[in-house]
Order: sequence, then C-alpha cells, then structure tokens
Amino acid sequence: MTSQDSVSAPAQARLLRALPALMLLGLTACSTSTGIVKRYPGNYGSESATSTSPSYGSSSATEADAALARGDAAAAARSYQAAAADATPEQAADLRLRAADASLAARDPFRADQILDQIPAQTSDPALQTRYRLLRAQAALMRNDSARALRLLPAGDPGGDPQLAERQLLIRAQAQARGNDPIGLTQSLVLREHYLNGIVALNANRETLWNLLQGATLDAATLGRAASQPPLVRGWLDLAALHRRRATLGEFDLWRKRYPRHPGEERLAALYAPSPSLVPAEAAQQPLAPYAPLGTAPSNGSFPDVTAGAPLAHGRSIALLLPQTGPQAAFADALRAGYASAASTSSAPPARIYDPSAYGQAVSDGAGVVVGPLLKENLTVLAQSPALPVPVLGLNYLDSNRPAPPGLYQFGLAPEDEARAAAEDAVSRGLRRALSMTPSSDWGNRVQSAFETRLRELGGVVVDSGRYYGEPQAWADPVRKLLRYVAIDDKKKAAEARAKAGPDIDPQRRNDFDFVFIAARASQARVLWPLFRYYHADRTPVYATSAVNEGPGDGDLSGIRFCDVPWLLDGIGGALQPMRDAAQNGRSREAARFYAFGADAWLLANRIAQNSLRPGDLVQGATGALAVETNGAIRRKLVCARMTNGGDPSVMAPGIEPALNSLSPPP
Repeated sequence: MTSQDSVSAPAQARLLRALPALMLLGLTACSTSTGIVKRYPGNYGSESATSTSPSYGSSSATEADAALARGDAAAAARSYQAAAADATPEQAADLRLRAADASLAARDPFRADQILDQIPAQTSDPALQTRYRLLRAQAALMRNDSARALRLLPAGDPGGDPQLAERQLLIRAQAQARGNDPIGLTQSLVLREHYLNGIVALNANRETLWNLLQGATLDAATLGRAASQPPLVRGWLDLAALHRRRATLGEFDLWRKRYPRHPGEERLAALYAPSPSLVPAEAAQQPLAPYAPLGTAPSNGSFPDVTAGAPLAHGRSIALLLPQTGPQAAFADALRAGYASAASTSSAPPARIYDPSAYGQAVSDGAGVVVGPLLKENLTVLAQSPALPVPVLGLNYLDSNRPAPPGLYQFGLAPEDEARAAAEDAVSRGLRRALSMTPSSDWGNRVQSAFETRLRELGGVVVDSGRYYGEPQAWADPVRKLLRYVAIDDKKKAAEARAKAGPDIDPQRRNDFDFVFIAARASQARVLWPLFRYYHADRTPVYATSAVNEGPGDGDLSGIRFCDVPWLLDGIGGALQPMRDAAQNGRSREAARFYAFGADAWLLANRIAQNSLRPGDLVQGATGALAVETNGAIRRKLVCARMTNGGDPSVMAPGIEPALNSLSPPP
C-alpha cells in the first residue's frame, strides 16, 4: 500500500468494485476449500457467518481452521501466523490476512494492525489488496477511529462479490453512525440491500438501519439536506424523525401516502397505535452479528436475547431505583439530574423515583422499564428472581460467577473498565510489559485482575506487582521492592555502573518492564508517582484509573495517563458541550461522572423501551462508547488522556496509526 489513505478516482473505483472479494478470507487465493465452519460473536461485521478456507497442506493452517471451528479466534490467529512463516509469499500474505481477521474476531484490533504491517508490498493481487484495506478499516473502527475507517472505505457502490460488498457497506454505515451522519448511514444500508438474499437478511438490515437512526441527529437541517435524496433514503429519515417526536396518526398516514410501498411501512403497525406493546423480543427480527471474519457466508444464526422481560409500551413510565439517603445519595442525585437532562430532549413521561428495593412496587405502578438499583448488593438481591416481569437496566454489575436472569442489563461506572482501557492504550503504543502497584483492598483486587487479564489477552504481561497499604510514609518500601532498586551512594561507582550497563539500561533497578500501572486516587498518586521517579522510573510511562482526574493537575501528577468518560476530558465537546458544562456545574469530578452516567442510563433505557438494544450494539454515550455483550452486560470504551502540570488533562491521540505501506493500490 502507499502511505496515503486515498487513491486516484479511477483506482478507487476499481478498488470498490473489487471489495467483495475482501470478505472471503479463504476463498480469494485458492479454489480448493475445506468445510470448516464457525460462528463469531465479535464486535463488527455482517451476519453470523461460516468460514471456508483453502487448504495449504500445512499443519499450522489446519490447526487454525480447527481453532476457528471451536471458536478460539486468538489461537487461530497464532496458527495462521505460524503457517505463514513456511508459505510462499502469496500464500503468506493470505494467511496473514486470515490471522489479522481472526485477531479482530478475538477483539484485538491492535494485534490485527501489527499482523497487517508484516504483509510485503510486492503482491499485485487485487483481492489481497482489498482484503487488506477492509481489515485496516475494521481495526480502525474497533479502535473508535471512524474517520480512518471511512477514508479506507470510500463512498460508492462496491459492486462485485455480494459478500464483500455488503460487508463494506455495513462497516461504512457503522462508521457513519459514529460520525453522526444519518444520511450517509441510510444511503449505505439502503444500497446494501442490493447484495443481500432472503427476507431474513433484508429484515435484519432494516432493523440495523432503524436502530442506528434512533441515536442519530434528525434535526431540521439534517432533514433539509435529505430532501434531495432518493425516496428510499428520504423515507427512512422522515419516518425516524416522526417516530422521534411521537407524531400523530395523521402524520404517519401522510408519510405512507408520500412513500408508497416503502419498506418502512412494516413499522407503521407499531407506530400508529397510541400505546402499542412493542414486538416481543423473541419475535423481533434478529440483528446482524457484530463481527464475523472475512471469508464467511451469511447465516441465519442469532444472538441469545436478553430482553425476555415484558417490553415497554409507549406512554408507560420508567422507574429509577436510587438511594435517597446515605453516602451514595449525592451521587444518586447527580445521576438523576443527568437522566432528567437527557430525557428532557424527548416527550417521554417523567421518571418516578423509588427506593432501591421497590422493584415490585414500580412494576405494580405500571413501569415499563426499571433503571437501577445503583448498589451491587441491591442488584444482587433483585437478580435472584428467576425472571423479571419488565426489563431492568441495573446500574452496577453482578459478580462474574452469578448469572443474570432474563431481562436484566448491567451497566456501571466500573473501575475495571478503566483498567482494561489502560491496558489497551498501553499495548496500542507498543508497551506490553507492566509493573503494577495497587492497594490491598477489594477495589484494588478487582482493578488489578481486570488490568492483568486484559493485558494478557492482548499479548502483554504483568511482570510483577506490588501492594501498598497503611499510611503513606510506609509506601516507599513496596515501591522500592517492586523496582528492585539498589542504592549506589558513591557517584563514581554509579557512573561506572551506568557506563557498563549500556544505553537505556539502569544498573540500579530492574529493566524488564515498559510501563507502570497504578491503581490510586489523586491523593495517593501524589505520593506513589514521586516515589517511582525517585527510584529511577522517572522516564517510564505510568497509567492509572480515572480516580487521579480531579481537575487541573500539578507537578506530582504530571504525565500520568488515564482513561475516563469523554465528557470530563479537555478537547471532547462538540454538540454535547452544553450537557458537559451542565455535568460539571458546581459538581466534583466524581459527581459529574454520575451525571454523565445518568444521561447514558436514559439513552439505554430508551433503547430498551423500543426493544432496540441488542448484543453487539455499540451506542455512543457520555461515559464512552457503550458495547452490549451477549449476556446483557454493557461495557464502556473510554478516551485516554495525560495529566498536565497545572492545566486540564490533555487527550492523547490513538496509539496505533499504521501507514498503509504493506500493499500497493490497484493499478
């Protein structure tokens, strides 16, 4: 590839026509196929799919196919890499594309990019080139870089193989949704229908389109720009806008007459009635699988549904189960304020506040969705019910060993999300070996476990870990022991030791690590980080949780990296700036996080109310990009920043931005 994301218009057109071949991970290099199949529950892509791969006569390639068949995408990636080492150049490129694809299925876009960097530039196979570009785009989308994904997948009709074409258009639509481009995403998904076969695939595509439009901006300016679009595109946007403002029967009827035989008519039966129940979850059209490796064929497989509780009817209220007294009351009040601010943008009935244990009363009063409780102990008690008559958006997480009953979503401000994000950001910058320092507490144990697990999943390792406890004056010893620091008081001997050690080696402490992870609040980090610097880790990148972000930093925090909710970081604002300002108006940083948390609680509850929150969805929220997992847990994808000396934290650019230098563009 060239180092540029764009190519000439004619080359671009040829590339787009060839893109369908990209999706067939194993069908572009050879015609002989094995029948290895496996579904992938990953992050992005088209329907759950089956992978068919050519045989290279390699035991490693066979092992990779077997790993795919049993659902171990990470192992498949490693085996494909091993097979590539002994293959011909063209076969090696194909196998590395498979390895990158499997890494994406394993939710590791950073590893996928590293594998793609290994593909040589000599190949002239257009199919390999197009596969390469689409994998780069998918990796960028997984890393929340929708702009890069769009540069890699330029607009237009891909043409060619239907499987590749529909995949490109779906990825493009997802990137356009993140960029708040409702017209573009509608164009992409309307065009995608040309490459789909069967009513199930068509209905799934329309469900995806409808769901993406629910989170898009549909103001007068957007609808004005849509006026020049074809009726299919314009009709979807107008219908979504009518639904957004709870239009009258007459308005819906005018829409039907204006857009005769529009596929959106299928939704009118639910939209017409004053207070219809939504379609039960088990009868709803299944969504598209969020990620399936390239080289796959469509399948009618579906996600397990977590919305088994009774769906919300239009006009029914949403109940909030929040503590009114006690140490959490102030945070609950900030959460309620954020929820109310977000809800004020719609005509939904106001939420009613209940005590944390009053789920039954809220249901008796007619609640259609229950949001809460906030505390884990209350959520654990509620989760003991074998089933929930109305869906619940719990504002915390159950312990990992406790299954959730049908109808329960789990969404929280978990520090584990921040620890995982720190591991991801570090690996994206080539930092894979960590030392960690966490407090001796349940909180410290959970943060340490999440950080270590995620780092290991990404190919990194926690080389060693330490714990701090007691009074701050006792913390120097665990830091010194973790760094294996040896004092050399004689300046001459210290200089001689440095000279013998060689460049980038410190003879007074260990050198087998790339960065440090600290689980600490700001007051604790002001003690710990100077100690690390004192014991010669002063030039080492250090990560922490968002607890260090209490506003403008100081010299003792400067340089510390952390991952936090977008609303609280400098440089993140745009259309959300007014609500961001409201969140921080007179509130501590921690309370402002709960304000943003409340705004996202409304966003998710509203999606649940419309029966349009599905496993695999990625919803852009105030607390991050919200990823819905198959068990109903909703995890946050955060933004990372660096503390400065006296100023606001500074948002960091993405760590990996590989140049497109592996393959040249088509001639």
